[in-house]
Amino acid sequence: MEKVDLPVHNHPLLPLTRFSHGRCKGCWSHGYIYGGYRCNELGCDTLFHKECAESLPDINHSSHPDHPLKFVRKFQSSICSLCQVWFDTGYFCSICDFKLDLGCVWRPSPPLTLENTNTHEHQLVLSNGVGSELSQSTRNCKVCSSEVLEFKQYYECHQCELFFHVKSTNISLEEYLTSHPEHPLKFLTGDEAPGYADKKCLLCGVEFNQELHHCDVCNFSICRGCAGNPPPISVMSTKTHEHQLHLFQRLVDFTCNACGTRGEGSPYLCFQCKFMIHRDCIDLPRIININRHDHFISYTRRLGHGDWTCGVCREKVDGFHGAYSCSVASKCSSSYVVHSKCAIRKDVWDQIELEGTAEEEEVDDTTIKHFSHEHFLRLIEDGRILQENKLCEACVFQIQSESFYSCEQCDYILHEKCANISVKK
Repeated sequence: MEKVDLPVHNHPLLPLTRFSHGRCKGCWSHGYIYGGYRCNELGCDTLFHKECAESLPDINHSSHPDHPLKFVRKFQSSICSLCQVWFDTGYFCSICDFKLDLGCVWRPSPPLTLENTNTHEHQLVLSNGVGSELSQSTRNCKVCSSEVLEFKQYYECHQCELFFHVKSTNISLEEYLTSHPEHPLKFLTGDEAPGYADKKCLLCGVEFNQELHHCDVCNFSICRGCAGNPPPISVMSTKTHEHQLHLFQRLVDFTCNACGTRGEGSPYLCFQCKFMIHRDCIDLPRIININRHDHFISYTRRLGHGDWTCGVCREKVDGFHGAYSCSVASKCSSSYVVHSKCAIRKDVWDQIELEGTAEEEEVDDTTIKHFSHEHFLRLIEDGRILQENKLCEACVFQIQSESFYSCEQCDYILHEKCANISVKK
């Protein structure tokens, strides 16, 4: 797997075609990231959106049209000129003191005023909270009822003395979304959701936190995150499956072909093969090293017939679903296999992907690495007598019936006693 050097991070990054759940180190937003980048260095495991990782050295941005902005990583104590949030990676103007974090770079700049919106009947004015005369007790968003922080941008109605989060003004109380084009979804808060509605998002499985988008015709409910950043309708990952995979937007019980475990929610499926998979199992790492086995283990789409037991949880492994197995099975006393989910647990796997990395040759009690030679040497103790021209590389005497070390890659040989002589300085 080829790594990419990008200015957004100090280590090379791996491009991914999988879903990762976490916080982007570029814009600091939290949620699912599809098709981004991750750091493959031990102990780092940093995630980036594709857009954040591929930030250009110079850009022109509508929020600062007078001058171009330059990309800088590791600002010192900088505050974004738009959202007033501290950040360390983003863009700055070399002429004036304007700074922009990556989140605001990729988000459209909010207009200075809003009129004729579904949110409120009066004009709303963008404010940074400076000079507001409203009391702290009334500083709550009219849409979501949560607190509006005075150091962040928000909209304000001067006639009604009301506050609105910028993100709340982008919400239509009823709208069509790409994840459910058949009917409009209603934005509901607090106790507005009907009792029959699901308690978790149909797409990502996260429990609702006082806000959801709901269709009362289909009983279709999704969270704010999936409404604003929906998962792709289709994905192509040849390492996972040979055909295109499509999002099946229904709450269904299924068995994931990639890991063999039961799933609830919206799987991705192949219409041609009836292949079904968790979104988290798309593009599982090919080759990894776990702390329960001496060799690398590699992912296989199916093990086939056999009585398999997981090397981590000791439960049965279904050979007709994906799993991991020892990549050098010929050197194991028995076939070593691990459930897909068990193999990628954070207490089992160090999060380092090893595809393209050669496994070090195993050294046993009869093999040494001698300072005088670049290859491993294996001990021969069968009393054989070598040809007269085969001489010990140390003492330059013939090898008789005594034990000696031999290189399997070239003709290098050493008496055992010569190999054990200490080097004196």
